Amino acid sequence: MSRGGPTTLAGRAITTVLVVGALALGGVGVAVASPSVGRASAPAVAVRWGAAHPVEPAGGHPSAISCPTPAFCAVADTAGGIVLDAAGTWTAPSGVDAVGITSVSCASATLCVAVDGTGDALVYDGSTWTTQHLDTVALTSVSCVVAATQCVAVDVAGDAFGYVTGVWSAATPVASAPLSAVSCATTTSCEAVDAAGNAYAYTGTWSIATSLGSASLLSVDCPTATFCVAGDDAGGVDVLSTGVWTPDHAVLGHTDGVVAVACASGTSCVALGQDGAAAVYAGSWAAATQVFPADNGVGASCVAAASCTAVSAAGSAATFNGTAWSGPTGVDARPGRLTGVGCGAPRFCLAVDDTGQASRWNGSTWSARQPTGLGSLSAVSCAGTFCMAVSDNGGAVPFVHGTWRHARSIDPSALTGVSCVSSRFCAAVDAANHVLTFNGARWSAPRTMRVAQAQARGYNAVSCVTPTFCVAVDENGNELFFGAGRPFLHQAVACAATACRYNGESFSIPLTGVACATSRLCIAVDEEGNEVTYTARGAVRSWSRPGHIDAYRLTGIACTRIGYCLAVDDNGGTVIYDRGQWRAASRLVPLGAISAVACTSRATCAVTDASSAALGTATR
Repeated sequence: MSRGGPTTLAGRAITTVLVVGALALGGVGVAVASPSVGRASAPAVAVRWGAAHPVEPAGGHPSAISCPTPAFCAVADTAGGIVLDAAGTWTAPSGVDAVGITSVSCASATLCVAVDGTGDALVYDGSTWTTQHLDTVALTSVSCVVAATQCVAVDVAGDAFGYVTGVWSAATPVASAPLSAVSCATTTSCEAVDAAGNAYAYTGTWSIATSLGSASLLSVDCPTATFCVAGDDAGGVDVLSTGVWTPDHAVLGHTDGVVAVACASGTSCVALGQDGAAAVYAGSWAAATQVFPADNGVGASCVAAASCTAVSAAGSAATFNGTAWSGPTGVDARPGRLTGVGCGAPRFCLAVDDTGQASRWNGSTWSARQPTGLGSLSAVSCAGTFCMAVSDNGGAVPFVHGTWRHARSIDPSALTGVSCVSSRFCAAVDAANHVLTFNGARWSAPRTMRVAQAQARGYNAVSCVTPTFCVAVDENGNELFFGAGRPFLHQAVACAATACRYNGESFSIPLTGVACATSRLCIAVDEEGNEVTYTARGAVRSWSRPGHIDAYRLTGIACTRIGYCLAVDDNGGTVIYDRGQWRAASRLVPLGAISAVACTSRATCAVTDASSAALGTATR
């Protein structure tokens, strides 16, 4: 199953597994119909998108650090930001890239190069970052020679690119596996390592592979032309000294990967583990100490035996003075990631994040974030100006008359979706196959709606049109109908025996979102870019077979009462359903991976990615 990027089953036939007539909604038989919507001749409808509005503050998970001198460091992060340390003072994150930065290296305070996952290189001249498109695949690492104007970048295709005084060379094939790291000690001496456990030396040309073992190599640092240290994903290192690699497989004392190595000389290095522990080398490796408690290490850089700096995934920095570590202190704290959005009117929306904060849209701007009284929020739904938010820790909190009210714990399991019809009725679903309902005063206990638990597997989303008609979707490709009548599961998306198999095992396609315009029209979307539509015409209730509408993972869908729906994906795409037909996917929304969508009765939709939101209105 695809969790991002183009779907893996786009060219395969997907069939629905259902016994016709075996299910009933209020005593009416249901059947599987051929796709009830056209996909060839789309109506003339479009969405006019406004600019992306930043909702979360700048900052992100640090991904790399480079310190060419004791008085200057640069930290790159996964939000496309750079944080600079000049003589002990850290700047605020400065957004220099639209995507996450994978590596950064500085030759001096006036020459740094950062690379990202889209093949771009960003060059810093002491005041400005300039973007240059270098590659067609992700760049994984870059190394600049200290006090020189030469750098080398490597990518996931096993290629290397040279940078000399402002000019990049064409790609040079180096490895058949993805290159994970590179380090250059001089303009004629570099070492690169790959995911297959191989090392490659550069001495004017690149050497053939030297195998260092079966472990995947994650990092490398070369303080001199004759000494390098490479770290692997099993917690060990290999040391290159005078042309010979020597393994040390127990540097960190556990199997967590050595995500970064940093050396000031051939007798002074630091190995940073993924679990936040670090080991120091001074001719031999000392026992590892915990530098970032309850956090992950991501990068380290040393300019002297008594001057090393490491950074963590949560945005902290710690320094080593040759004897002990100090800190950590916050330098690039990760902001919240937007996880849900709900709109009760074109000028009223709430966006929530995974730190328990919420922002309000008033038609022109988003408010500053406000605490809701809960922790990690997973979803929000609004009916008029009343909203209900739910969290990963089983809590729910209402928003009434402009104020977040008392938060309550209503479920021991993670709540994954919520849908409100009014201030007197909401329904929520959890990851343990339960449904809960709110009557305006209190929540019911979690219940299975009399559905056999062997058939369900973790509800992901829910949509209600009235208190008597709701639909939830789950990880097994099921739709759960509940409300009036007997609740039941319908297998919305499944695969034939030969279509959904991986390593000899069969699997179902998880449904990621569902939206009902009315009790006669509901649409669910899945991880493989498919939709399945429920329609009711008179006494006939039917589902379409899955239709492929997007090349990427669909992350959600929202519908208005007029039958206009918008599906969203994890590659900044939207797909419109209008007047019974789907349009082709569009990439016009000014966001990245879309995390949530909500639409009002006027076909005005709000979409969010991890940090920003955009509003769009349907026009004909």
